Amino acid sequence: MKNFIWILGILLILSGCSTTKTVTPSTRPAAKVTWAERQSALSQLQSWHLNGKIAVQTSNDSGSASLDWFTSMNRYSISLAGPLGANAMKLTGSAGQVTLQMSDGKRYHASSPEQLLKTQWGFHLPVSSMNYWIRGLPVPGISARSSLDNQGRLATLIQQGYRIDFLSYANFGKWNLPERLSIVSPSLRVKMIVYQWNVT
Repeated sequence: MKNFIWILGILLILSGCSTTKTVTPSTRPAAKVTWAERQSALSQLQSWHLNGKIAVQTSNDSGSASLDWFTSMNRYSISLAGPLGANAMKLTGSAGQVTLQMSDGKRYHASSPEQLLKTQWGFHLPVSSMNYWIRGLPVPGISARSSLDNQGRLATLIQQGYRIDFLSYANFGKWNLPERLSIVSPSLRVKMIVYQWNVT
């Protein structure tokens, strides 16, 4: 179950990329834009690198890990490690091919992160949706209910059986992006903190 918690943590945070400058969060208020303008701008954000922390809880167990996540267009690399580097894992993927490398050197392959998770752990999670949620966007083409804050940003999102609460945002360079998120379903609770976003 511990391994399940670690891999679930990895898969829950899908996104990141190689960039030129690391930007820590700013407390400067974000310029107010409409939701339509914000959604259009964030949809253009296809490459980034973030690092932070994730805590995952199920009815049977819980765990936390540091997170390092790179995404560039359709390619990604997500590294997760416990205290002092324990239980390190790495998930890499592109369209149609995903690989999970464990700390003991074992590798697992699948055509999608969802399939990999279901095959290895018997559990379905909409991993690909996290690529949108981490940016503060709903997954396009899938029904959702949402509310906005007074800055025109997502405050809550209910989609695919999950409730996502965007607990805080911060300015990273010119981008105003989620800093703290909560993702909850009947069987899962996840909290994420992003320390740095690095955007190309």
